[in-house]
Amino acid sequence: MNRLAVAVALALAWGAARPAVALTGREVIDTAQKRNGFSTWRDRAGGATMETYEKDTLARTREVDIVEQTDPRGEHKTFMEFTGPSDVKGSRFLHLSPRGEKDQQWLWTPSARRVRRLGDAQRDENFFGTDLSYRDLELIVRIQQWNDDEARATLESAEETVEGKPCFVVELVPKNDEFPYSRYRLWFGKDDYLLWRVDVNSLEGKVFKRVLLHRYERIQNYATAMESEVANVTQANHTAFKMRDVHYDAGVGDALFNVATLESGR
Repeated sequence: MNRLAVAVALALAWGAARPAVALTGREVIDTAQKRNGFSTWRDRAGGATMETYEKDTLARTREVDIVEQTDPRGEHKTFMEFTGPSDVKGSRFLHLSPRGEKDQQWLWTPSARRVRRLGDAQRDENFFGTDLSYRDLELIVRIQQWNDDEARATLESAEETVEGKPCFVVELVPKNDEFPYSRYRLWFGKDDYLLWRVDVNSLEGKVFKRVLLHRYERIQNYATAMESEVANVTQANHTAFKMRDVHYDAGVGDALFNVATLESGR
């Protein structure tokens, strides 16, 4: 065997013998953000149907239009207007979530005909009868934008599956008090780096909410969760979310996300 052949053989043997470089939890999250467009779009608009089940019985349905604006620093704004049924139709909700500052949430309803700012205690109430609280609305977006100063990210496993999909499992333990939860576990697909599941632990350490993302579509090159559900594990209730007519980067202006627009409508 000549010297070149020997060198190639040794290189191949060395490469095969070396263990693959293990990803960290932070690297998994960062790769998911970059690959799937999380937080890289400026604005997004669409509609959603929210069906809330008590045990296995459909209890209520909500139809809502949603407009969001975000940036890579983690600031996020959401404007919602309910289009049905009649008991919530016309209600509007505004959520301003600046990075490093306290969130602001505002509500306008046709019955009250005035804007009301939600206090801290009210933000833990169910959002229009769903299994999300007002405080939870930005949770999935925000926790993936936390840096090492805001949360410790640990790769727990690279062997678990969600609905047959091999996943990385990343644990996030917050260093801030943005949300009143002790830790989060996130399942990212090993092949697609899409987020397929989130478990939320209470301050007592028990899983009490679970988010499952069932179906994605790539819209304008952004991976978009079109079907998902949020379960209240302790009560065995869940709310199914179905998105429709989603589009990105349409040039939504800042003026939409203020209290005056909440009062007057779009």
